[in-house]
Amino acid sequence: MKTKIILLCLLVLSVSANLFANTTDPDPKNVAAYNSLIRDYIDSHMNGDSKTLNRILDENASYKIPRGEKVMLQGRNKLIEQMRKESGVQQNCKSDYQILAASDALVIAKVDFTYGECLQSNYVTLEKSADKTWKITQVCKFFGDVKSGVATTDPLAAAK
Repeated sequence: MKTKIILLCLLVLSVSANLFANTTDPDPKNVAAYNSLIRDYIDSHMNGDSKTLNRILDENASYKIPRGEKVMLQGRNKLIEQMRKESGVQQNCKSDYQILAASDALVIAKVDFTYGECLQSNYVTLEKSADKTWKITQVCKFFGDVKSGVATTDPLAAAK
């Protein structure tokens, strides 16, 4: 009798744990939307497309690049202005990305651009706004060597 009671308790506990566990799959619409935004970011970078970049960046977006012990900060408007000057310039690189972390409101992705033996890694933060659209709010750019895969704060050191 004790065995049956213990088994029944374990069964109820197991069913309860499965019912109340937070194991929901991510919303496919969210996944499709933020993946599309990342692909648009890659496309804008590789093709010098300032219009696309303007559309996907949040109005308060920042672009950070470490230089030694300092961090260079570039705002959205300056970044778009720079891209307009280089409009249509095709980057001779390969691209790849991976999602590092994702929730229903925030995504962090690593976007790599490989120029021969040099690697540029962009850590891209996307946030869902109040109107339910995804926007890029921050990009942190690092440079590295393809062979070592080690990021550095000096792009010239990565090219050596």
